[in-house]
Amino acid sequence: MSFEYIAKLAPIGTVLVAFCALGVATWSLIAQKGVARRRAAIDFFLKTEMDDKLIAAYDKFRDGVDALRVTADLDDFCKSAHYGYVRNYLNVFELMAVGIENGTFDERICYVYWKGFVLDVMADTAKLIDHIRDKHNADLYFRSFRRLHFRWMTNPELPLRWQHRGPPLRRGPIPLNAPP
Repeated sequence: MSFEYIAKLAPIGTVLVAFCALGVATWSLIAQKGVARRRAAIDFFLKTEMDDKLIAAYDKFRDGVDALRVTADLDDFCKSAHYGYVRNYLNVFELMAVGIENGTFDERICYVYWKGFVLDVMADTAKLIDHIRDKHNADLYFRSFRRLHFRWMTNPELPLRWQHRGPPLRRGPIPLNAPP
């Protein structure tokens, strides 16, 4: 191989190196985006579980849900202080659903962590959400939360893909020492 032959191949080599660099940069950006989504979801849940104001808001929300269960007239409930507590915490769920819908939060993290809670909250507050939507003639109220609930409730693939990873856990008491 002569120097002239190698010089003729240099532009092709430069293009190959550039494409490899483009591939590595693209992979890096995609990986960083995934990490950022997972981190945002975890930060959101840490905030909801650890922040004193949100814990107090959750306690008031639970009291409001208890009052909602026994109420006969939703218009009277909407005039009570409990309505504000329930509505404020429903906004937290709508925020999470909007974050998932727009790709800010990682849906798998949210599903594994809050699936049961989302399904329970929707079961407890569905009649209130429908009442609010009918009263204000606004179908977009809690739209993202309703869509997320429907997706999590009706998609049989999600638990298979996201929740049951690894070998099944052993039945019985939790072992405190390693097996022999």
